[in-house]
Amino acid sequence: MQMNTRSAAAGDSKHLIRLWRACGLLRPWDDPAADIALALDTAVATILIGETRGTVAASVMAGFDGHRGWLHYVAVRPDLRGRGLGRQIVTAAESRLLQQGCPKVDLIVRDGDDRAIDVCRALGYHREPRALLSKWLREPPAPSPDRGPPRLLDVTVSYLEMTIAPKRAPAKPPITAGPLSLQRAVKPTLSFYRYLQRSVGDSWLWWERQAIADEALAAIVQDEAVEIYVLSVGGVPAGFAELDFREMPQRAELAYFGLLPDFIGRGLGRYLLGWAIERAWHREPAPERLTVNTCTLDHPGALSGYQKAGFEIVDRVTRQIEDPLAAGHVPRGTKILSPGYADRCHGG
Repeated sequence: MQMNTRSAAAGDSKHLIRLWRACGLLRPWDDPAADIALALDTAVATILIGETRGTVAASVMAGFDGHRGWLHYVAVRPDLRGRGLGRQIVTAAESRLLQQGCPKVDLIVRDGDDRAIDVCRALGYHREPRALLSKWLREPPAPSPDRGPPRLLDVTVSYLEMTIAPKRAPAKPPITAGPLSLQRAVKPTLSFYRYLQRSVGDSWLWWERQAIADEALAAIVQDEAVEIYVLSVGGVPAGFAELDFREMPQRAELAYFGLLPDFIGRGLGRYLLGWAIERAWHREPAPERLTVNTCTLDHPGALSGYQKAGFEIVDRVTRQIEDPLAAGHVPRGTKILSPGYADRCHGG
């Protein structure tokens, strides 16, 4: 996936902060607006922005102190990870530093972020036998009193794929009390799409789409290569499946899939999943692979359900995210169905 890279301007501040917050890069003592203003006002520092379809998809802050270059705020929008955007934005920063005569670049990755470390290694970075020490020369901003320390969740993400269409026929529609229908929502309005996301995902702490600004979300869900299918029972929405074909023919992705809580346990999930898989494969040309991911906050049967449908695990990563409930991405008072949610919280 290609993106355009440019230098940031003062007007990009709110978009950068939204991206960094969605990526979990901010801490209570951070003042990202001040960081951006200082970088833009400093000759030896620069902030690069990567854009896809006119929206901010990636960022990096680069600086050269005359001895080493440093990279900060390396971020890729969560829903666009795994598409080569991280490599592009880091490579652009390296080229900028090289033009300044910088011989070597360093970056810092927080402990426990193994996926970020793996990405950096793939880009040619390696661990140094050094101890990192720091000292505040100016008192850091106090954490916001209404938020306090962040509540962090330990989440294990499983990445799955299939490289050949299943040979068995998809599941038949279950018998339902009302008429069963499956329709594509063509270029859905943002209000309708956010309704689907919240109705299906809030109980399972789906947060990534809630952290995306309206214009960025519209660029995704209203793209002709993104197909959203709504399953209804008796005219009432029961669930949806979102298929992303923007990287065809190399990859198709089952980006989102789920049922509203009232319709779980009626055999609808198996039917909708099988239908979505068949839809993804029966195209011309067919994708080289179909991918999906799930995590330990999802339904207990999600992983095994994907495996029974023909997906195989290709990677598994454990990382920490800010609690979507505490961060405000999921409304307070929501009945959380994710198993072990409270046991995965730290801090707060």
